[in-house]
Amino acid sequence: MVPTETRAAAKRSILRSVGIVVGLCAAYVVLPLRGGRWWIGAAVGIAAILLTMPITVRRLHAVRRSETPVLVALEAIVLLVTMLVLGFASVYYAMNVNHTQFNELDTRLDAAYFTVVTLSTVGYGDIVATGEAARLTVMFQILLNLTFLGVVVRVMARVAGVQK
Repeated sequence: MVPTETRAAAKRSILRSVGIVVGLCAAYVVLPLRGGRWWIGAAVGIAAILLTMPITVRRLHAVRRSETPVLVALEAIVLLVTMLVLGFASVYYAMNVNHTQFNELDTRLDAAYFTVVTLSTVGYGDIVATGEAARLTVMFQILLNLTFLGVVVRVMARVAGVQK
């Protein structure tokens, strides 16, 4: 039987995670990523990507101090993956303002789709980085994804006590 306080903590964690994802998605939808203020969305996307590292360190400390480390680790991973996906999607969408960096990347959903396909290393080939800046950014995302998924998730699991 799961104690009541653990069940309540799990509910709070799930609600926080859903709230974070919904909030970040809402920000992605309303940010000006095209037009005269496209740079605002690009700057916010870059900030989201760069902030993943200090937030990761902060969340690792929170996992270590928590009475429910697995929940805190899962919540951290949801936050960090959402930040990376929407951060890169914002950058890709903004940098393709003149349709010279990517083929077929015309909407915010296209940008998010391309980011998730790149994150998962599937690479369907329907959207392709055609410009040098786009290729450089995609290479950076792939290297960051490998590092993030390979190291951060493992460290979170170890600190949470899931993996020895």
